[in-house]
This record gives sequence, structure tokens and C-alpha cells, in this order.
Amino acid sequence: MPSRNGKRKHASLYDFRDLDLMLTMAERGDDEGWSPTHDLASSFGFGDELQALGIRLSWMQRFGMVDVKRDKSESLWRLTDGGLRVIDAKTAAAHRSIERIPDEAMVEVMADITARFHRGDPMLATMLRREFAFGTKRR
Repeated sequence: MPSRNGKRKHASLYDFRDLDLMLTMAERGDDEGWSPTHDLASSFGFGDELQALGIRLSWMQRFGMVDVKRDKSESLWRLTDGGLRVIDAKTAAAHRSIERIPDEAMVEVMADITARFHRGDPMLATMLRREFAFGTKRR
């Protein structure tokens, strides 16, 4: 959500997806995958307002999606191994397969997703919950 000066003020779960931020990190990271906060903030329209994005990235670190390396002048972020697996799994083939499933059959797909949510990797469970929250927000 842009502020009066045209820059974003918020970086909540409802402003943009974790996956969008993760894909940007993968695209803009250096040879070892590290992206400075200011570079990511610029990509998402925050300009020099780094705090909101830093908070969002800190939550993502807590959930195991990203790692951080801090020094006196800046924070650098990169995807964890789990985060890398998520972005590597984002394929057009998988999307096309899901698109072919009739809407009525999606109830069973959702049952499978919730079962994975309960018995799977905690980071993936968090990402599933957050993706559902983002996708079902009021518009």
C-alpha cells in the first residue's frame, strides 16, 4: 500500500505473497544468493523505507524461509534450502495440471493439502497457511 509520497508503508502478508518476495530474492541475489534489504525494498516500491520489509523478512526467517547475515551497515538475506526447494518446485507444468482438475474435485485436493499441512515440514505448513490467508483476503 503506497503512502502519500508514493512509497509503500506496509509489507504485511496481505500486501504481497511470500513467494513473490522469495522469487525476487532468487532473481536479484549475488552469486551466493544474498540480497541487501535496500535492494529488495527498492524492488517492491519501498524506496528508502526499509523497516516494514525488514520486519517481514524477519518473520520469514523465523519460519525458516530465509537466512540473514547482518553487519554494521546492512542486512543481507537469502533463501534457506527449504526456500530454494519451494521456488524450484514452482513450475508451469504443475500449474497446468492443477488447472485441469474440475472445481468440484478441488475439495479433495484441499483435503490432501490440509493433511500435508499437519504432517509435513513446518516451514511448508506455514507457507501453505500464509498463501491461503493471502489468497482468501477480502478484496
